Amino acid sequence: MLHFASVILIISKQSLRHLLLICTSVIMLSFLFLWPTTKTYPLHNYIIAIDPGHGGTDTGSSHAGYTEKELTLLLSDALAKQLKKDGAIPVLTRTTDTDLWDQVSVEEEIEFTKEEYEQNKQLERYTHPLDRYIALGTRTPPRYRLGLRARLLIARQNTADVLISLHTNHYRSEAAQGAVTLYQANSVKSKLLAQAIQKYLGPLLPGRSEPGYIPDNFFILRNSDVTAVIVEIGFISNIHDRNYLLSEEGRQAIVLAISDGLQEYFTSLDKKDIY
Repeated sequence: MLHFASVILIISKQSLRHLLLICTSVIMLSFLFLWPTTKTYPLHNYIIAIDPGHGGTDTGSSHAGYTEKELTLLLSDALAKQLKKDGAIPVLTRTTDTDLWDQVSVEEEIEFTKEEYEQNKQLERYTHPLDRYIALGTRTPPRYRLGLRARLLIARQNTADVLISLHTNHYRSEAAQGAVTLYQANSVKSKLLAQAIQKYLGPLLPGRSEPGYIPDNFFILRNSDVTAVIVEIGFISNIHDRNYLLSEEGRQAIVLAISDGLQEYFTSLDKKDIY
């Protein structure tokens, strides 16, 4: 009888050990599934101003029933969603079909241009003839310029880290194709940003001569105090580029390329310690 009781006790101890092991495993698995994990957001808290080129009465280029202002808004919306997933704070200069011409007055634009003209003189930088004429009072700012100024102010007011203005190209020959990224001639940061974006975007929309990033003097570039680039995402006049822009697959690949470029750009700033 005592022998039988000892056997029961041994079995009970083994069962208890098994039960404790099971409970411990369950608790550990619960922690693994329920404990909050740290997710990496590659663009965490960077403020990215996204400018859908043209809008409203300013349609931009057009071909085969499509307009530049429509495509840039479509792409900008997709880009904003992707950047948000990557942890960035996207700021769109427009979310509707508007030219933004009513956001800045002629008088305000004259004052802005005078300030920039004086700064360029002090820094001994080239001044665009139109900027000089407006600053000296011999020309009135054209209406489209008011909308462009509004885009720069939106980027500045939101303390954007960078400004990306999206456009499409057009040429009389439908054979012209490919993406190109334009940067601010006097900005090392802008050139780095253009290089990084074009590195990923170029292979998706080939056709431009290498390297595919070039300095330019458009209003957005020469007058932005936020690091800026203009991304010409293919030719609306080319059937391959146009169809790629219109497809869901193409748009997603384009916005991922721009996001990858932004990630590489910000990483390069940390490594090179550029201010």
